[in-house]
Amino acid sequence: MSTVYCVGIKDGEFLMIFNPRRGGWEMPGGRIEDGESISQAAVREFSEESGLELDVVACRPIHDSNVCLGHVGREIAEGEMEYRFFSSLPSPLAFPREEYLEVLEWAYSLMGLEQPL
Repeated sequence: MSTVYCVGIKDGEFLMIFNPRRGGWEMPGGRIEDGESISQAAVREFSEESGLELDVVACRPIHDSNVCLGHVGREIAEGEMEYRFFSSLPSPLAFPREEYLEVLEWAYSLMGLEQPL
C-alpha cells in the first residue's frame, strides 16, 4: 500500500486537520488509488479531508510514505474533518511530534519561509 500526506501552506502557516478517530491533529492524507500519481492523490485527499484546493509544488518520499507540499487555495467542498492553520505544532497530535518536524523543515525551506517551530 502506498500513501501520501500533504503540507498545505497559506500566508506562512500550515494546515492540519483534527482526526477524531486518532484524537489529534495531523496533516491530510491517505492511500494512493490505482492509476493516481502521488500529486493527484495528494490533491484528492487534501480536498476530501479539508474541502480546500491544493496546488502541489513538490513531492518526496519520506520514511514509508510520500509527502507533498503545496499552496492552499479556495474552498471547493465541505471537508470531512475540521481544519485550522497553525504557526506552530498544536496539541494533541495524532502522531509523535518528531514525525512532523522533519516534514515541516523540508516544506518551509523549499518555500523560502522561516520555520515557525
